[in-house]
Amino acid sequence: MIDTFFSRLPRPSSEGGFTLFEVLIAAVVLVIGLVGLFGLLDTSVKATAATRAREGATNLARQILEDARTIPYAQISPNSIVSELQAMNGLANTSSGPEWQVVQRGITFTVTAKACSIDDPKDGYGKHVNSLGENPFCKDPGEQEWTSGEATFDATPEDLKRITVDVKWTAQGRSPDVHEVETLSAAGEAPGLNAAGLHLETPTVPTPTEPVITEASTGTLTFAVSAPTGTVAMRWSLEGTAQTPAPELKSGTTWTFSWSIPYPAVSDGTYEVSAQAIDATGVDGPPVSIPVKLIRGVPAAVTGLQGGFNEVYVSGVKKRVVEMEWRANTERNVIGYRVRNSTKELVCPATEATLSTALSCIQFENLPLLASPGIYSVAALYRNASGVVQEGTPGILTLVGGPPAPNAPTGLELEKNAEGAVVLKWKKPAAGGEPVKFYRIYRGSTDYTSRYGVSAEATFTDADAVTEHCYWVTAVDANLTESTFLGPKCG
Repeated sequence: MIDTFFSRLPRPSSEGGFTLFEVLIAAVVLVIGLVGLFGLLDTSVKATAATRAREGATNLARQILEDARTIPYAQISPNSIVSELQAMNGLANTSSGPEWQVVQRGITFTVTAKACSIDDPKDGYGKHVNSLGENPFCKDPGEQEWTSGEATFDATPEDLKRITVDVKWTAQGRSPDVHEVETLSAAGEAPGLNAAGLHLETPTVPTPTEPVITEASTGTLTFAVSAPTGTVAMRWSLEGTAQTPAPELKSGTTWTFSWSIPYPAVSDGTYEVSAQAIDATGVDGPPVSIPVKLIRGVPAAVTGLQGGFNEVYVSGVKKRVVEMEWRANTERNVIGYRVRNSTKELVCPATEATLSTALSCIQFENLPLLASPGIYSVAALYRNASGVVQEGTPGILTLVGGPPAPNAPTGLELEKNAEGAVVLKWKKPAAGGEPVKFYRIYRGSTDYTSRYGVSAEATFTDADAVTEHCYWVTAVDANLTESTFLGPKCG
């Protein structure tokens, strides 16, 4: 049609090309086409953004419901479901206000999560409202509650739990919402009653839910915990072991119990204190726990110190060393040991930044002379109330150039028993040498790194001997000085 119109227009006989009118008409047609194209692009972009936002909201709602499955059934309640979910990875609240907001894909989603219980009528109805007027059950149409005088009473009405999640976001001219619902069952687990709010009541400390006790004069700790209506008794445990006396109802829903911590009879360290509610049917609810840290003194001096000069092989080369051993401290707060020489220089471990719980030390360099005594101190390490590593009271070991090494054992024999283990047997050293405290077994080589085991008797069983190995045996005295090697014996 446009072409026909242009064909009827008079054209100047003396000039070629388009007239101004023709150009204007063409421009109008082009603009109309571009406007339509940009409109389509704008509509496409908006549709893509809306689809992206809805996919993000759907994925977030499903993630929340999947994460809710990891929460213990007994801990799902209307009052705690939001905080339980917000503590999970990727679900933290990014809003400074009361709303729960999560940012994903550059979009801010507002989340609402609710939990409620369901009373299945198949086993009758129970009480839904407690003495405090709280009703954790879902407000479903036709919901019924047991009333006095009815024949069938469900003592455990909480048969299922329902979690509802709504995810909303901002869109122009509308308020989109993704709504997801999940129903959970106890799956054979007894729901029990949820205790909560366990804390140290006395003495007063800055953080009662993670108390740190630093006064040695503190003899008793008193804890308080809240349990819901229906709790007939409670149990408290220390490191998972039930303790006595049992908690007592103080008032309302608050129960209290005490733990005696005389010093030093109760070692310093971190303990887990927990409490559980018990319902009328004797079912224990899930435990609520808090850590209690006792830092009232320093670890006791290391005991059982023994040591002396010895000769060991290092990569096949004999080397004179000083060896020491000691007994482990029984305090729970001991995190390692440090060995120092007479000038307070660190011998073991290699650096002060290293925390080693090894109960032995070998000094290869800067050894004391045989003619002069070597004085060593071994101290247990602990953390003070500020978390700084400190040394406890040291144990002292004095080395002197003592008697010669014990005589070597003789007659090493090897046999494999029916179970495939290797049994080593030897004869005790001849009389006249230093008394033997124990025997040391080497496997694979005579280097000190090949020390494999010890035995107080003249026999040793290697139960881990799938392939063939070679063995050596030495006699060791009270100063940790070794005899010459007996062996090898291979098999």
